[in-house]
Amino acid sequence: MLAILISIVGWAENFRIVLDFYPNPNHVPLYVAKELGFFQEEGVEVQILVPSDPSAPVKLVATQAVEMGLTPQMNFFLARDEGLPLIAVGALIDGALGGLLSLREYGIEKLSDLRGQSIGYSLEPLEPILWQTMLKSVGVKPGEYKLVYTGMNTVSALLSHAVTAIGAFRNYEALAVAILGYTPVFFAQEDYGVPNTYELLFVVHPDLLEKRLGEVRAVLRAISKGIEYVLAHPEESFSLFTKVFPELSDELNRRSFEVTTPLYAKGARHDDQSRWEAMQDFLLRTGMIAKTFPMEELYTTLALP
Repeated sequence: MLAILISIVGWAENFRIVLDFYPNPNHVPLYVAKELGFFQEEGVEVQILVPSDPSAPVKLVATQAVEMGLTPQMNFFLARDEGLPLIAVGALIDGALGGLLSLREYGIEKLSDLRGQSIGYSLEPLEPILWQTMLKSVGVKPGEYKLVYTGMNTVSALLSHAVTAIGAFRNYEALAVAILGYTPVFFAQEDYGVPNTYELLFVVHPDLLEKRLGEVRAVLRAISKGIEYVLAHPEESFSLFTKVFPELSDELNRRSFEVTTPLYAKGARHDDQSRWEAMQDFLLRTGMIAKTFPMEELYTTLALP
């Protein structure tokens, strides 16, 4: 029966998509597309994989161990600067999620209140550059605060007051501390000198795009349908997601999904050239990348729905 079905719908070899991190509300449209058969309708058989670490997706795509990966736009630039063969074909999250998080209980109301304080971070070298940029925009200079590496224990470091602020996502850590009874004070990075970004991009190897463009288009069409369905039916979509991951059916993930929903990229679009140019200029200026790329080497609209 499976062989007959494959011949009817025209499935090629399995199309593997590796997430940027463990499954979470950012990924709801992918699982909606999977559960409602949108990939099958487009004639592709998709397997959604979970990476061993956040740096794995770009490496897996670059070596063609998988067909497609999810990665933040800034990480994509860093990978391209390292010489990895990648091209962005679409987006899942249209807009930044990151920033700095503190608590009103610590007397923090505006970003400049972090002068003289300790700030926790988990990802080098990117986060220190981001927080330095943000603080500089309000007149707080390097040396007027302390950066503290906390590993992945950023929230516990904040709640224990080992640090006064941490790098965080508006759709997760800021909500988590609120649920615990604290008053979060979140400073969105795009409001303080960091260009807006595509938080999550779909990337492929350029050779795969050339050889299997039809499949990439079909995958993005299905994902776009998933995004449209989520926007039209949010409650049903979250239920589908938590049917797959019942352990995520809690208040934090529900709130996270509600905050994330308006940020899904309609039509999976990722082609605001001014945003690409601003981010590339920012990363070059801050020394995060050593060279620039022509826009056509960074992203393409060929596979968009």
